[in-house]
Amino acid sequence: MKDYTPFIQKAFRVATHDILADVAKNGLTDGAYYMITFETPKATIPDFMRPQYPKEMTIILQNQFDNLVVEDDKFSVDLSFGGVSSTVIIPFHTLKAFVDPDAQFGFNFIPTSAPEKEPERPAEVIDLASRRKKK
Repeated sequence: MKDYTPFIQKAFRVATHDILADVAKNGLTDGAYYMITFETPKATIPDFMRPQYPKEMTIILQNQFDNLVVEDDKFSVDLSFGGVSSTVIIPFHTLKAFVDPDAQFGFNFIPTSAPEKEPERPAEVIDLASRRKKK
């Protein structure tokens, strides 16, 4: 039987990427917030937070975040921890959950050991001789 899990997980990550990219561009709608859980060993978090969150952490994107930058394989955001502003960098492959409580919507992820790579597509060969103007 075909295992569709990898396809669904990839779709969840793409959707999360696109949702966060929209927030980076347009901001959150009034009252909306996102809860994002991720594996901390593979993410960049403040050193003083590692002892408290050695395996996973949940952040909330609501009112107090800045500089949300979404890239193909990760996103970064500036958050305040105990009054100390820090940048958190979260690779998409480390995600465990993405929840929008306001919409009662969310995804659960199976974290992967490495970033997913798009399969390389063979280059298309174009026969230029057939496209030349005939004299």
